[in-house]
Amino acid sequence: MALIIFSMVMLSTITALIFSVWWDSSASFAIHIALIAAVFAVLLSVILIISLYPGFRGRYRLDSENTTRSDQNWANDVSMRLSTPSAVIDGFNIIFANKAFLRELGMTGMRDLVTQMPLTNIVHPSSHAALTNFISQHDSHAESRQTLTVRLLYVDGTTVPAHISLSPLDVHGQSNLSLLQFTSTSQVQHETELEPEKFNFPLLLNNINQIIFLINVEQEIIYLNMAWESLTDYRTSETINKTLTNFIHPEDFLLVESRINALIQGKRQHVQTEARLIAKNGSSRWVEMRASRTSAHKGERSSIVGTLTDISHIKQIEAAQKQNRHSPLDMIITNVSCLVYRCKNDRNWTFEYVSDSCLEVTEYQSYELINSNTVTYMQLVYPEDRERIWEHVQEQIAKQRRFQMIYRILTRSNKTAG
Repeated sequence: MALIIFSMVMLSTITALIFSVWWDSSASFAIHIALIAAVFAVLLSVILIISLYPGFRGRYRLDSENTTRSDQNWANDVSMRLSTPSAVIDGFNIIFANKAFLRELGMTGMRDLVTQMPLTNIVHPSSHAALTNFISQHDSHAESRQTLTVRLLYVDGTTVPAHISLSPLDVHGQSNLSLLQFTSTSQVQHETELEPEKFNFPLLLNNINQIIFLINVEQEIIYLNMAWESLTDYRTSETINKTLTNFIHPEDFLLVESRINALIQGKRQHVQTEARLIAKNGSSRWVEMRASRTSAHKGERSSIVGTLTDISHIKQIEAAQKQNRHSPLDMIITNVSCLVYRCKNDRNWTFEYVSDSCLEVTEYQSYELINSNTVTYMQLVYPEDRERIWEHVQEQIAKQRRFQMIYRILTRSNKTAG
């Protein structure tokens, strides 16, 4: 537009000079009229251009603003349709954040506060320099899609490492909009480590009798091995993305929830507790939960990996022992510093009852011996003495006589006791 005005001014000046040179008082009246009309036309054109220029300029600006607004609406729609945490940014300012973005940062329902917020408000100060450099490089290579690892700040002050990426959203070449997406590094790490083509971990994990689980920062179960189906009758497909506390007995709910929250928030690194797990048929099974954080950084939210071990058999034995302790005989036995037991007369002499002093004598807990197929009375006997005492006991039983023997046993640590 400035070029047009300059051209018209120059044209008017040249016309005036030519008019003054060509003017001839002796010329005919028609020539005089033609020259005056030409000068008048040039001046009129200049006046019209000057008067109409603001209107054209305003319309140009309006078209530009409409184009920018159209770009922004289109970008917001793209971010809204994504299921992963994403936001539209203009330079360093957040223009729009989708629900997954707000939920991940603990800012659900706070979109108005996030809009126009500087991106540095949700990034830990230690990552500000890297973020500035990253965005600057992105602006100079608008066609490339790059990633950066930063520490994001949650609304409760905790931090979590995450991969962020920027993708250009400029359609008309007149805006600086980009799509920002991020993914927790712990989630990426576990997805990579559990890649079956590389490690075949599922085959290994599914042959372990203990339940192995992985929980994200939202307390949702994101991995279970096949032991879960064996113990609870729930399929893993109908359990994934649900919280573990959904399957915990109501009386143990608060205990388990507090332990999980302490791990996620970084208040504890490891937990060990016992709770009842509700199976699909409504029955309960006692399990021992051992869990730890996947991140070693204190004060940042982290996913959890852990195991659930079925201890229902142990709990049944403990309950039976507690019931037996109410008898006068058991009260006497507990005060005697020797091992009192009852066993079946099978080839292994399977324990049916063992007093609490068994730990001192054999280094085994009582629940490890009662009705056990792996640790029996015969297996505690020293190998060289087994056949001798078996034959003597069977002979005395056949004669219905009492018997007394001296022999050696092996403790858990393979020490010999007599």
